[in-house]
Amino acid sequence: MTRTCDVAIVGAGFAGLAAAEVLATCGLDIRVFDENPHVGGQLLRRPAGSSHGPGGFEFDGIKKSGFKLIARAARRGVKVNSGTAVLGLFSGNTLLVEDSGGQVSEISARCVLCASGARETYLPFKGWTLPGVISTGSAQILIKSSGMLPAKETLIGGLGPLQFVLAREISRHGGKVSAVLDHGGFPDKIRLLRMLPRNLPKLLDGAWIMGLLTLSGIRVRSRMRIVEARGTNRLDSVLAARVARDGEILPGSEIPFKTECLAVGFGFAPNIELLLQAGCAAEHVPDRGGWVVRVGDRLETSLENVFAAGEVTGIAGARKSMIEGRIAGLAIRERLGCPAPGTPQLLQGLARERREELGYGAVLNRMCRLPEGWVKRLPGETMVCRCEDVRMADIRKAIADGFVTPGALRKACRCGLGNCQGRICSPNLRDILAAEAKTEQAEPAAPSVRPPIKAVRLGALAGTR
Repeated sequence: MTRTCDVAIVGAGFAGLAAAEVLATCGLDIRVFDENPHVGGQLLRRPAGSSHGPGGFEFDGIKKSGFKLIARAARRGVKVNSGTAVLGLFSGNTLLVEDSGGQVSEISARCVLCASGARETYLPFKGWTLPGVISTGSAQILIKSSGMLPAKETLIGGLGPLQFVLAREISRHGGKVSAVLDHGGFPDKIRLLRMLPRNLPKLLDGAWIMGLLTLSGIRVRSRMRIVEARGTNRLDSVLAARVARDGEILPGSEIPFKTECLAVGFGFAPNIELLLQAGCAAEHVPDRGGWVVRVGDRLETSLENVFAAGEVTGIAGARKSMIEGRIAGLAIRERLGCPAPGTPQLLQGLARERREELGYGAVLNRMCRLPEGWVKRLPGETMVCRCEDVRMADIRKAIADGFVTPGALRKACRCGLGNCQGRICSPNLRDILAAEAKTEQAEPAAPSVRPPIKAVRLGALAGTR
């Protein structure tokens, strides 16, 4: 049996909640689905059973805005189906969903909004699959969800602001950070100053965090690259080296670090799998984080009555997600015949704010972009696809044999065909092909995705009919 509603929203982060808030006042039947136990997305993740507000003093202005958004949405009657995974989007705007009890059902909506957020980008290096090597996001989730530290002492490395946020979180919870190894350098961050007039609160938040790290005695080493994680059965040391501005390792600059935990992060990739599976058009935009869904001014995708908002249209932070959620909410209201008063003027102002946030996001995404040719320095034994045990040497051989597209590589060596369905390794395949292919390649097509996009029991699927 298929249930119906006016609007189905996938994701209860900043974008999804902002849209739901706009839609909640016009009498529409709205269903919000999120696979997490709490609303607010990854930024506002907290332990099970905790309240929706900040625990104590919260300097971060965007988090304050997020908690206020949650409270407003609740007052307007927005209800979220938490712990519910969306498995697919099919013709007739029909969603296949699995609830927290493992029951699978179909939801048909007049309009669908996908606000499924983003995930971390993983960069392969020798030894990165050792126990003790985790992502910066995973370390944050561990602290936020359970109040547990990843280790007594943690080494942090990579690109982007999240590594500094994590260092602050570990310090706040009584842990020790041996060092932050920043692949970028101070000159890279100077570019943020041109965004100062329009983004003063964000930059003040960043300055606040960096000041706290300094006061805590946490060392930040710029232009340092993780070369290798070492250990037999688990991590016991890390080899890092200084790099030049072009990303080349400086000879003789290698430094070993003794550590039981390495947290690494290299930016984010949009979660567009549901939209790709449904057949929405996508495009590769490096300044927005890679593959993003293509949308119009009112955030409608190439499929009629299917909208997208938040990080799926480009990585640019929570404020941009809230703005896009409001744009999508207003556009859906208009599409369903209940426009908000002054909609054209509201959309015009929000569009201007969106452009400003995309500009800020472009600067951050450039800071998280690795120098071209980083693939050339990967040893052959480096694991690229950990689900299928595919190493760099296997991929190089497949390319040499003529398998020079993502689809061909999957067929040749099963890279991207494991349990994660390519979410971890696929973002790296584009760079690998560009660096290793012998012939000049056209722009690769967007990754292909088949349903279900999440793991589900066959018994649960059988129970839908």
